[in-house]
Amino acid sequence: MDNTTKVALETIEMGKQALIFCPSKASAEKTAEEISLLTKVSDPYLLELENKVSRAVSTPTKQCKRLAKIIKKGIAFHHAGLANKQKDLIEDNFKSGKIKIICCTPSLAAGLSLPAFRVIIKSLKRFSGKWGMDWIPVLEYMQMSGRAGRPEYEKFGEAISIAKNEQDRDDIYQRYICGVPEDIYSKLAAEPVLRTYLLSLISSG
Repeated sequence: MDNTTKVALETIEMGKQALIFCPSKASAEKTAEEISLLTKVSDPYLLELENKVSRAVSTPTKQCKRLAKIIKKGIAFHHAGLANKQKDLIEDNFKSGKIKIICCTPSLAAGLSLPAFRVIIKSLKRFSGKWGMDWIPVLEYMQMSGRAGRPEYEKFGEAISIAKNEQDRDDIYQRYICGVPEDIYSKLAAEPVLRTYLLSLISSG
């Protein structure tokens, strides 16, 4: 059992909820599956939710079936590859406390306020093309960490970054805990980007 799974199971035993940020869609799905295999949950509502997730698309895919199997244990994965209805079901049932753990990609860090006592960051590195694996920006770390202990749900929260070894732990501490967020630059200065956002605002009313 890896450290991510251990912390997730400990969170459930505490009666709390957690978001686990994973570096990829595949990692989010695999992590959720591993946790679900070690989770013992017996809730008739989750069986009903399993059916809702399966029926969210006209023809259930292999991914849909995988999600449905996991969700009946109170665990889910969340990424851009899911249907909007499936994402809504996951988010709503996390808010209601039925789903205890969501393994997700960093896209879930933007905008949503969820009752996560803990944020567990599985890796602070991402694949960056020809350079291989590279550290994510401090701002992205802060965005993910900021999902823990939202004031409308908890008095405080915990953000836990998983380190592979002592050197990794020291690098994470210096780079992120003691780190300074990068300057923010608006992408709207580029005309094609400004046009796209302007048109989307007009079309959405």
